[in-house]
Amino acid sequence: MRRYLVSLLAVWACIGLVHAQEISPEIRDLIEQRVEAIAGQLGEDSDVDLSAIGEQLMDRLNDPLDLNHATAQDLADLYMLSDIQVNAIIDHIQRFGKFISIYELQTIDALDLATLEQIRPFVTVRAEGSSRTSLKEMLANGSHEILFRSQVSIQQRKGFIGGGDPFGSPYTDPGGDPLPDVDDPQVMDSLRQNSKVYLGSPWKLYTRYRFRYRRNLSFGITAEKDEGEEFFKGTQPNGFDFYSAHLFLRDVGPVKALALGDYQAQFGQGLVFSSGLSFARKSAYTMNIKRNAEGLTPYASVNENQFLRGAGATLGFGKYWEGTAFISSKKLDGNVAETDTVSGADASEAVFSSFLEDGYHRTTNELRKKHAVDEFIYGGNVRYLRRNWSIGATAAHEEFGGTLQKSSVSPYNQFEFQGSGNSTYGVDWNVLYRNLTWFGEGARSANGGMAGVTGLLVALDKRLSLALQYRDLQRDFQGLYSAAFAESSNPWNERGLYTGLELRPSRKWTFNAYFDQFTFPWLRYQTDGLSNGYEVLGQLTWTPSKKVQLYVRGRKQDKPKNAESVTEGIAPIVPTSQVNYRFNASYKVSKGLTLRTRIETVDFQRGESPVEHGFLIYQDLIHRPSKGRLEFTGRVALFATDSYDSRVYAFESDIPGVFSLPPIYGQGLRWYGMVRWSVARGIDLWARYGSWAYLHQDVVSSGLQEISGDRRSDFKVEMRLKF
Repeated sequence: MRRYLVSLLAVWACIGLVHAQEISPEIRDLIEQRVEAIAGQLGEDSDVDLSAIGEQLMDRLNDPLDLNHATAQDLADLYMLSDIQVNAIIDHIQRFGKFISIYELQTIDALDLATLEQIRPFVTVRAEGSSRTSLKEMLANGSHEILFRSQVSIQQRKGFIGGGDPFGSPYTDPGGDPLPDVDDPQVMDSLRQNSKVYLGSPWKLYTRYRFRYRRNLSFGITAEKDEGEEFFKGTQPNGFDFYSAHLFLRDVGPVKALALGDYQAQFGQGLVFSSGLSFARKSAYTMNIKRNAEGLTPYASVNENQFLRGAGATLGFGKYWEGTAFISSKKLDGNVAETDTVSGADASEAVFSSFLEDGYHRTTNELRKKHAVDEFIYGGNVRYLRRNWSIGATAAHEEFGGTLQKSSVSPYNQFEFQGSGNSTYGVDWNVLYRNLTWFGEGARSANGGMAGVTGLLVALDKRLSLALQYRDLQRDFQGLYSAAFAESSNPWNERGLYTGLELRPSRKWTFNAYFDQFTFPWLRYQTDGLSNGYEVLGQLTWTPSKKVQLYVRGRKQDKPKNAESVTEGIAPIVPTSQVNYRFNASYKVSKGLTLRTRIETVDFQRGESPVEHGFLIYQDLIHRPSKGRLEFTGRVALFATDSYDSRVYAFESDIPGVFSLPPIYGQGLRWYGMVRWSVARGIDLWARYGSWAYLHQDVVSSGLQEISGDRRSDFKVEMRLKF
C-alpha cells in the first residue's frame, strides 16, 4: 500500500510540473487578508473551513469577472466590495452604458483607490459577451487538485494513554496518582468500553480530490478522520469516519445551477433557509449588513452536519423568472433518550433530546450517538428578477426519523423547537435605486412564529455612506436552518436597530462606526428576565501608502446577565459590560517581507464584581519572496487575562483549509511558525508548528483532552498537487 501511494504521488507530481499555474505572493497576501476580514463576521466559531472563499477568489484570478456582464451577486462574491459599491457599479452601467475600459471604475465616487487596486486582478472588461462554455470544453480545460493533510498534538492527551504517543511526551497524572495498567489487555478493554480512552490514533487525517472549471463545474470527494477515531479497523473498517462527494454544474444550457451529492442552499437574508457559512456578525466593515445569498453551491468542507445531501436545481423560466428546488436526506448525530427518562414520551417512537454537531466519534459513548437521527429536507425558491429589483419566495420543510423532546425544559427555552417536523416559509426582496438599496425578508414557522428583517444602504455622499437595519425576531419563531444578521447566534427572541456609517474624508483616512441597540422580549440562557443592551464600535484607519496601514478600534458591549453566586431564589439581572481596544499596524518592509503588530486590551465586568482584564500583544513576520521557493509566516504573542470572560480572539495564519480563530485566555506565550515549500510547479508542501506555554498551570484542558504540564503544542503538514 505504501509503495502504491508513493508511486501515485510521483505520477501526479510529474503531471503537476506541466499544468499548474503560479500565484504571486502579493495575490496570496491579498486573498489571506480577505479571508481574515471575513473571519471577523463569523463571530467566535473556530471550526469553520473558509478555504472555499480562497478558492473562489483563485477562480476569479484565473478567469476575471467581466464587469459588463456581472450581476450584483457576482460582484458580491468577490468579498472585496460593500453593497453600496456593488450598487454603484451596477448603477453606472445602467446610466452610462457598458464599460469601455477597467480604468473607467475610477469615475465612480463610491470606489476609492485602495479598493480599485484590490479588485483589479479579479475583474476585466471584454468587448463582447462570452457565450456559455460547453461541457466538453470544461472537462478539457479544467484543473485537478489533490490535498493530503495531517495534524497531531505533540503532548499526549489523557485519552491516548496506552498508545498514541508518537513524540515521546507521555501523559502523567498532575496529582502524581498512578495511571491504569494499560499493558493489561483486560484493563484496556474496560477503559475502551467505558469511554475512558479514545479508540483510535492521535493523528487527524484529511484528503480531498477536486476537479474544477472556473465556477461552472466542480466535482470531487473529501474524506476526514478526527484525532481519536479509528482508521481501517475496529469501528471504522471503511477507513475515514466522514466521506463527502459532490457534482456541481452552473450555467450549462438552460440550467443555472445543478447540485448532486453534497451541497449548500442559501436564500434571501437567511431567515427561511440558509445552510453553510453565515456572515451574520457585526464587524468593522460597517456597511456589510446585507446578505447576498448564492442559492445552490457545492460543498467540499468537513463539517459533518451543516450541509445538504441529495439534489438541487435552479432553472430559468422566461426572461425574468427562475426557480430552485432541493431535496436532502442524511443522518445526524444525536442524543437518543430512553423513553422512560422523557416526560410524556411514547414508548413506541424514537425520541432524541438534542442534536450533536461536533462530528467526533472517538469513544464508545460518542459512537452510540453517531447517525442516530434521520433527517429529510425538501424545499424551493421562486424569484422574479428585474434590472433594479427582485422579489423571491422560499419554503422548506424538515422531517426527522424521531421526535425531538428536550430532557428538561426551562423557562428560557420553552419556545424552542420540539417535535418531528418543522416548516418555514417567507418572502424576501431587494430594490436598487441609484445610490440607495432597500432589502429585507419576512418569515414564518409552522407554529405561527414570525421573524422579519429589513434594511437600507445609502451613499449620502462620495465620502459618506449609511446603513440601517431593523429586525423583529419573535420568541416563538423556529428556524432550524435559519441564519440572519443579529446579536444572538439564533435568529429569534430579539428586536434590534443597527446604524452604521463609513466616512472617507480622504483616500488615506477611513472612519467606520456602528451603534446597535437590541431588546430580548423573553428570557435567555443565563438571563432570567427581559433585558436589553447595546453595542458600539468605532475604527479609524490610516493608509499613508501602499506599504503602511494602521488602525485603532474601540468597541463596547453592554448586555445584562444573571448575577453570579446566587444560591437561592431567582438570580437578579445585572449589567454586564465588555470594552475592547485595539491597535493594529501592518508595514511592508520590502516586496517579500511584511511585519504586523497588534495590541489589544479587554475589560469585562458583571454587576459589582471586580473588573477582569485581558491583554494581548503579538508580532507577525510574513516572508514571501517573489522568486524563492520557500515562504515563512510566524507569530510571537504574549497574553494575560484574568478569566475566560476576558478572553481575546486573534486570527492565525494556517495551512490551506484550516481556519484558526482560537480564544486566548490565561497567562503565557503563544507562538507558531509555518513554512511553505514550492517543490515544483503544481506541488506545494506546508508544515506548521505552534505552541502555547502557560504560566501558573500544571494542567491544560480537561477530560480526555487533558494534558499534564504547562505546554500545548501541535504539528500540521499538508501537500497539495495541482495540474
